[in-house]
Amino acid sequence: MESNIDQWEGVMSGSLLSRQPLVSTTLDGALGYMLPIQEKIYRRLLMLQNVLVNNIPHIAGLNPKSYRTYKSSEKLLGPPSRGIIDGELVWMFLSLPLLTRQEVAKKIGTKVDDIIEDLTDIERLTAHF
Repeated sequence: MESNIDQWEGVMSGSLLSRQPLVSTTLDGALGYMLPIQEKIYRRLLMLQNVLVNNIPHIAGLNPKSYRTYKSSEKLLGPPSRGIIDGELVWMFLSLPLLTRQEVAKKIGTKVDDIIEDLTDIERLTAHF
């Protein structure tokens, strides 16, 4: 019998095929995950995240860069969220009107389809429930 991963080989881009998410929980019952991604995808999603932070209205007026940042009582050597993409924010890209999606993709120098493909691949790897 063929596994789900074997079936996805033809559908998914090879960059995410061998990646496994780290699933975590919080004290208040929330569920989250982290997934290692290829550098090229990371850079594309980071640029998307930066454009979205500046161009879409924030939920409850909270800037995602500041309100989701890790807060420590000790001094940190670097930015705490460096290397992490805000999945909730980049997923908002799919709910934007088509013309806005095209403008955002143009600002970061890519195609809408490339962004959608990256997000779809991540969704397939993390759809456990």
